[in-house]
Amino acid sequence: MKAVIMAGGKGTRLRPLTCHLPKPMVPLLGRPCMAYIIELLHKHGIQDIAVTMQYKPEVIRDYFGDGEAFNVNLHYFEELSPLGTAGSVKQAHEFLDDTFVVISGDALTDFDLEQALAFHKEKQAKATLLLTRVPHPLEYGVVMTDQNGLITRFLEKPSWGEVFSDTVNTGIYIMEPELLERVPLGQEFDFSQQLFPALLQESRELYGYVSAGYWMDIGNLQQYRQTQFDMLDGKVQLHIHGTQIRPRVYIADDVETSSTARVIGPAFIGKGSKLEDGVELGEYCIVGENNRLSKGSKLTRSVLWDHNHIAANNELAGSTLTSRIVCKEASYLGEGSVVGNHVIIGEKSRIEPHVKIWPHKQIRDKSRLHTSHIWGEHAAKTLFKTRGVSGLPNLEITPEMTAKFGTAYGATLAAGKTLTVSCAPHTFTRLLKRALTASLQSVGTHVIDLGDCLAPAASFAIRHLGAAGGIHLDWSGNENERCLLACMDAEGLPITRSAERKVENSFWQEDYGRAAMNQLGSYKDETHWFQTYIRTLSEEIADEGEGLPLPAMKIVIEASPWLQPYLVPFFEKLGIEAIHVTTVNNQEPLPLFTSLAGANLGLRLLDDGRTLHMVTEKGELVDSDLQTVFLYLCYLHSRPGATIGAPVSAPELLESMAEGLGATIVRTKEWERAILEATEQARMHPLFDSLFATGLAVLHLGRTGLPLSELLALIPTFYLHREQIDCPWDAKGEVMRSMMNKAKDTSVDLVDGIKFYHENGWILLLPDSEDPVFRLVAQSQNPTIAEELVHSYRDHILNVLQ
Repeated sequence: MKAVIMAGGKGTRLRPLTCHLPKPMVPLLGRPCMAYIIELLHKHGIQDIAVTMQYKPEVIRDYFGDGEAFNVNLHYFEELSPLGTAGSVKQAHEFLDDTFVVISGDALTDFDLEQALAFHKEKQAKATLLLTRVPHPLEYGVVMTDQNGLITRFLEKPSWGEVFSDTVNTGIYIMEPELLERVPLGQEFDFSQQLFPALLQESRELYGYVSAGYWMDIGNLQQYRQTQFDMLDGKVQLHIHGTQIRPRVYIADDVETSSTARVIGPAFIGKGSKLEDGVELGEYCIVGENNRLSKGSKLTRSVLWDHNHIAANNELAGSTLTSRIVCKEASYLGEGSVVGNHVIIGEKSRIEPHVKIWPHKQIRDKSRLHTSHIWGEHAAKTLFKTRGVSGLPNLEITPEMTAKFGTAYGATLAAGKTLTVSCAPHTFTRLLKRALTASLQSVGTHVIDLGDCLAPAASFAIRHLGAAGGIHLDWSGNENERCLLACMDAEGLPITRSAERKVENSFWQEDYGRAAMNQLGSYKDETHWFQTYIRTLSEEIADEGEGLPLPAMKIVIEASPWLQPYLVPFFEKLGIEAIHVTTVNNQEPLPLFTSLAGANLGLRLLDDGRTLHMVTEKGELVDSDLQTVFLYLCYLHSRPGATIGAPVSAPELLESMAEGLGATIVRTKEWERAILEATEQARMHPLFDSLFATGLAVLHLGRTGLPLSELLALIPTFYLHREQIDCPWDAKGEVMRSMMNKAKDTSVDLVDGIKFYHENGWILLLPDSEDPVFRLVAQSQNPTIAEELVHSYRDHILNVLQ
């Protein structure tokens, strides 16, 4: 049998480690990752190996040559442009004349390939994917198989709502050569995104084999470090090139250590390195070849490559150093710091945690680096949350962070294009807007400033201006509540997940350029758009109400003082008397005022322009789920035959209501963009535009002539019960896999999370994308049954977590 090692990875997320190395050449305990893969193949009797390369191929060739030193025969195939995983392997199709293994050169594993091959032959498979179970499946292809190993479902890099298992594709495949006939030569083509989904759709022989043993994709710096710690702990079966002088402490040849040096371990010390008097190597230290650690220096959980000079009295506390670095006396390198090749760090300097230093930099004496030099750091948490980029004001969302974000966003998505910027009317959001505007202009993005407004108004302006998109800064004004940067595309919709990833990568890597002085972005002030939106919306609602016997109405409005002047013309256009109230001493005057004023309706409008709370003429606060059903009913009556998106967690009653009105409900993910994309008419939706929802409600009240409380009483009874369950991130995939196993005899929907249908109701299990929790939502016509459904599934989850 032959094999293909895919060795074309750039390792962008590993920078600055990979500034001068392809990802497969990153060292693990002093040897390239790919060397361990070659040894694994040789161990299982595979000697003829193809190597596909793209990024810095000469580094791989120079190290491995023809493979003779590793007792294998290497054949190189170089890509001149990216061809994808399958397109890359296709180049070696003439070499691959029998069953072959495909394996990545930048992941470490000790899988038993012979057992996997036996499985492949037993099943007479065309392709067998080697699978493993991981605690964080988001970055991988999640795979589900039946009891015979036949793959039944495959999803590449899912969101948490799409994770139905913790069993993932390792990128190791056993394949028959005829499959390569389906791959076009010289074109970009991918196994997991194109070939395997096609085979699955055709019900071809695509199998999954869950491998026992160790597997780690070295995709980021944390994984890179952890892989080596696992090697020292013996979690992976391989040969470490060094003498084990005591448990988990390995020393190579020609190492010099002073009698007063201490090696606590686990540790690895490479050939030719020297430890002087008083040096202390704490736990999990990896020291490569020809390093000099001078007297009094202390290292713990740190990784050094080759030819580094660590002067006296340095402290490395969880740092990663590449090669040929000079670290002068009495400096400190914090947890997660990373230093590229040929860097000089001046004496008594302090490199704060998670700071990265790109190659060939000189850090002055007594420097204190809080931020990366010159390139940016990669954070452990994702930048984008459910609705955009959010964080605590002036702690997580700062002017500096906003300027950096604007630069990354503009350079990645809008260089030479026009974006709108807008904000909620607070001093802090206006300050952020100025920083955002300047940073966008600096990369050649033209800016239209919409001033103070609501997010729905910003979306409206984007569509009417023909802009490429916009960024709206939202905040309630409460310092304990999160500030939000909501990013919209040319349709006024939240940007796609793929666009988010592009911006996020650019943000963390600072991989963007500035515009030339004659190409800076322009600036235009057009702060009238909020009034234009209010006027246009009121006119459209008034036009829809023509011909209806709309009675005079009185509405009590609770809204921020800044918003009230804009609402006066809105309600005047609709012929409605609006009474404005404000909250005093944290009391709730709206229900009381609504009933005392003899109003038809009470409304609480929040500053985000999206959130709406309704109160009946009797002063009763409307339940949020009942309000959702009522607003959908208003929409469907206003737009006969319409198609509208609804989140999978919304009450099931919507379908029967829509059917009775000749309309269609399309169930979608909980994500706002998915709901809006499924809504075929204008990009307005009662769940995301509180003024639009208000207009629909007023029209329906006028159309029916009935009080709100009576209209709500006509809606069939339903009950929803919600609970939230804490779940460690590492356990989410396992929980989803267990729940899918539980669903074998139950009808399920996998639009978002897992929705289980029972005779007496349904229950939705949603893994939260921002927090380590699961959300459970159950519906039934009986409140006790809805609660029992939640408790039953909650107990199952808790049992999995034990």
